[in-house]
Amino acid sequence: MEPVSLAFAAVSMVELCLRCGKDITERCQSYRHADTELRLTVLEVSGHWLRIEKQIVIINDLWDRIDVRTQVHLQDVFQELERILQSALYALDNLIGNPQKPSNGEKTTKTTSLNRIRYAVHGKKSLEDIVKNLEKWHRLFDPSWFLISRSSVPALYWQLASSDDGGNSAISTVVGLMETHSPAPVDTPSPPVFLSADYQLWEMNAIPLAPAHFGINPSGKPVIVDHYPIRDDVPIDSAKKDVRFLARVLSKVDPAFSSLLRCEGVLQPGRSSTTELQHFQMVFELPAVLENVYPVSLRSLLLEGLASYPLNDRINLATSLARSVVFLHASRIVHKNISPENIVLLRQGTNSLGSPFLVGFERFRFDDWQTNLSGDELWEKNLYRHPQRQGAHPEDRYTMRHDMYSVGVCLLEIGLRRSFVRYADDEQVTGPDPELDFAAMLSVKNKRAAAKNIQTEFVRLAEERLPQLMGQMYTDIVVSCLTCLDPGNLLFQDASEFEDEDGILVGVRYIEKASFPRYLDQGVQY
Repeated sequence: MEPVSLAFAAVSMVELCLRCGKDITERCQSYRHADTELRLTVLEVSGHWLRIEKQIVIINDLWDRIDVRTQVHLQDVFQELERILQSALYALDNLIGNPQKPSNGEKTTKTTSLNRIRYAVHGKKSLEDIVKNLEKWHRLFDPSWFLISRSSVPALYWQLASSDDGGNSAISTVVGLMETHSPAPVDTPSPPVFLSADYQLWEMNAIPLAPAHFGINPSGKPVIVDHYPIRDDVPIDSAKKDVRFLARVLSKVDPAFSSLLRCEGVLQPGRSSTTELQHFQMVFELPAVLENVYPVSLRSLLLEGLASYPLNDRINLATSLARSVVFLHASRIVHKNISPENIVLLRQGTNSLGSPFLVGFERFRFDDWQTNLSGDELWEKNLYRHPQRQGAHPEDRYTMRHDMYSVGVCLLEIGLRRSFVRYADDEQVTGPDPELDFAAMLSVKNKRAAAKNIQTEFVRLAEERLPQLMGQMYTDIVVSCLTCLDPGNLLFQDASEFEDEDGILVGVRYIEKASFPRYLDQGVQY
């Protein structure tokens, strides 16, 4: 579509959405004195729309400053919103009728009495479905801000910073990212990243089968402490610069939006108040809304044997992991080390998987820096690397889609309820899962062929076993991650989506299609 045509179509779509939203608000206002249960649910519908309205108005105002590829993506997202709003209007009209202006309270009472029976039969579910679809669309739309955050247009930053975002965490996070990456100074100075030498951590305990520790900061709040080792081939000043920038980016995050923990600061190598540090220590705050949680690595859960956790937990885990990876790439960071050891779940009990967060940033790099194409021969790490990225001398430069492949392997393990890597009680690797045919593949001398064979085996396991265990939707997500660099990928059938050099659009499309697939309304069970 030509830029002019695209702009016209987008503006028309936004106006249509705003008109539908206005109609929904009028329906809701007409029944603000209705039966209590009906009124509360209708008000919930209205509240969701008001939050959505603020954001699409902001996008409409910014449209001319947004790049064409992002405009195309947003056009698709707005089409989905228009469909949801039209469906909501139909449901509201079917349930409570068109807006009425009764001359006295008697007519309103009579109308609500007549509809109370209709509401009791099917109205509650109908309204709850509207709320659910608006919530899903909001989750679908939020990652679009990742794309906008990549813009280097100063006017875009100032317009976002001064916008009435209604306290939206997505917009405030994007503004923070743009401040971090801005070559020009901004009015608000950044707080110092490195913590003072007298900063003291208490009650430090290793998280089993994870590189991070759990402890208490000087304020008495629980924190996760991750380590960034100093490599022999990297000057200390360069390492310090890298860690400073990473910490600055992660200090801007909202965990609810990015599925990443906010970095409080970094302890530098050298003598602290209690010990001699041989590496950088990154201190991460736990979300305030998560109380009385305890951290556990995904690897530990897999080895213990995953019980029958709710299917929604696994879908949410899939989306949360994708969201965190896309946020990193929107921040010009690739993780390069995603595995169950580097996924820490904060749990409040044993009935759910908990909230997942990425740690293990020891191999990260910025996407505009030259990669050294180095690796290692550790099979337990190579399992989570795409065949192009295995061995001591990987073939390809690391991209975001290599991270998505790693996510796919992790999700396959969750779906199969098995750990592909076995550990002894002393946390030493003992070998691959004996019930899976990895040992024979790993023993092959041609490591390139072995890597490709293992990828093929992963896809086979997903296609043959996951539908019965997890449903077709989850299966499609896993297969799409495992084949995310392959032509004809299930989620990314449009070849133009692979032209995105930094992979951000691919990741956003992944979240969109994983969170709110188009076939959801077609009766697909999952």
